[in-house]
Amino acid sequence: MTPDAAASSHPLRFRDRSGLAALPWFEIEGGELVVADPGVGPVIDVHTHYCLPSWRHGVADMEAETPDSDLLLGRCCAHHLDVYANQCFTPAELAEMKRELLWGALRRRGKRLHHTAPNLARDMASMGVERSIVLGIDMGLATAPHVLRTLEVARRREEAIGFGSVHPRTRRRRERFEEQLQGGARGLKMHPPNMRTRPDDPRAMELYGWCGELGLPVFWHCGPAGIEVGGAGRYAEVSLYERPIREHPRTRFVLGHSGALQSREAAARFRGLRNVWFDIASLGLHQLRELLDATDGERVLFGSDWPFYHPILPLAKVLIATEGRPALRRRVLYENAARFLDEIGKPL
Repeated sequence: MTPDAAASSHPLRFRDRSGLAALPWFEIEGGELVVADPGVGPVIDVHTHYCLPSWRHGVADMEAETPDSDLLLGRCCAHHLDVYANQCFTPAELAEMKRELLWGALRRRGKRLHHTAPNLARDMASMGVERSIVLGIDMGLATAPHVLRTLEVARRREEAIGFGSVHPRTRRRRERFEEQLQGGARGLKMHPPNMRTRPDDPRAMELYGWCGELGLPVFWHCGPAGIEVGGAGRYAEVSLYERPIREHPRTRFVLGHSGALQSREAAARFRGLRNVWFDIASLGLHQLRELLDATDGERVLFGSDWPFYHPILPLAKVLIATEGRPALRRRVLYENAARFLDEIGKPL
């Protein structure tokens, strides 16, 4: 029995997504999972994406609606609350997910065509999520149009807040940064493993300074997740984030995944710092409990990493971890994110 199972009166492992209806906060309505407890919401999700980047055939239609969002952890996959989220995949499912990310990017086909703005809005509404930050990702090569399209679509939607992304190694960093500001970017997404660039690279540090001057937050992928290709997880070691955080005290940083498999180290290093926020996307239940104990929920933000995972996966973990603590639950699901969004554009 895992420590989480011993500490919880709720089941933590489910054969498929629909099994989470066994938890007291959810039910199946019209064949889809929905929040049944009116006391759960409202929720703000700070970690979502539209149609992950494609390289060869332009940008997928982010405004198309399809019957199923076809998430990377599909509705028929096991959903476990007591492990880091990517450990829900079987070895075969994980291999298929990696093929989807690679070949789908090269051919603009597959599941990413279903990861659209209306499908995200539908999945979020089912879980009581009122607003979502939608993060562009500049992967280099020919993905800059994908970021601009993400911002364009998010700008037209009431429930979406768009964040841009600039690859630190592009020669046109300032030009792309300004272009994305004009496109409505309210922050900047940095993904060191996908960008193959350390978070303390001098070119990245320049971008952080620009964001700090304008009161714009930087949303990092932070921490190795254990499934990176070619050793890319080394770019996300938690220790590499300390210098940027210390040298840019006026820049707000969100640690996406709160350090991932190094979440305990991230909490120990960065809790209490005014310019650091923690995103819970993908954390296992025991990691979430440790983070909440270490921070008392201060500057902890709810995130799902849609379209990798349905928002019910992190939501169920928060509801279990905060049982009997309604004030903490409100902070994590809504109040912290509302304050974070209100501070965008304001000096720290």
